[in-house]
Amino acid sequence: MTLAYRNPPRRGLLARAWRSIDDFTSWLLYGYETWLVAVLKALPLFLFAYFLIFYIPNYVYYGLTLYVLHFSKDVGFLAANLVGGGNFTALIVMAVWAQAARGRQGLFWALIRYLVFAQYLLTVLVLIPFMVFNLAGGSLWPWAPILTVADEVVGFARGLLQIRALLLGVVAAGLGALSFVYLWFEFRRVTRREAAEATSTAALLSTSR
Repeated sequence: MTLAYRNPPRRGLLARAWRSIDDFTSWLLYGYETWLVAVLKALPLFLFAYFLIFYIPNYVYYGLTLYVLHFSKDVGFLAANLVGGGNFTALIVMAVWAQAARGRQGLFWALIRYLVFAQYLLTVLVLIPFMVFNLAGGSLWPWAPILTVADEVVGFARGLLQIRALLLGVVAAGLGALSFVYLWFEFRRVTRREAAEATSTAALLSTSR
């Protein structure tokens, strides 16, 4: 007695989106890559680590000693080192669990891959543009009040610098979005090619029996 094969039920849009993100992240972490894909993966990873280890402790130091609480430099130095050490430990944990999730199925492992995907988007769309904005002279700290003509000139120059930094940050965000779109299309191209190769191999094996 043979049973008729039934197609699996069609998944909803949300389920297919989550599955696509999981597959994309698996390819991004462990799949085939060209030199361009390797650069687009390695550069955000390096800058994410740089932001956690250097940027955040630096903001903690200046926030505690200059802008917010006005503690001593020793207190700021100690707090910055504690935060930097915690961030370094967090990087090690994230690297270990990203490798541990390789090839494993289940809700917990899928959540790790979703977190990696969210970290990638956060890096290319927010952190890198913010770093470019900061390096171009932009500042989130409010300016001092304008009291004299000289202050007005300085304020005007700072305003131009702020606008330039903001535009460069927007350009960096656009380039990050383009890099993500390229990686997504590269993922689709590679998976289609591998699916075609698997289909042709299966057909060849079935005819050779």
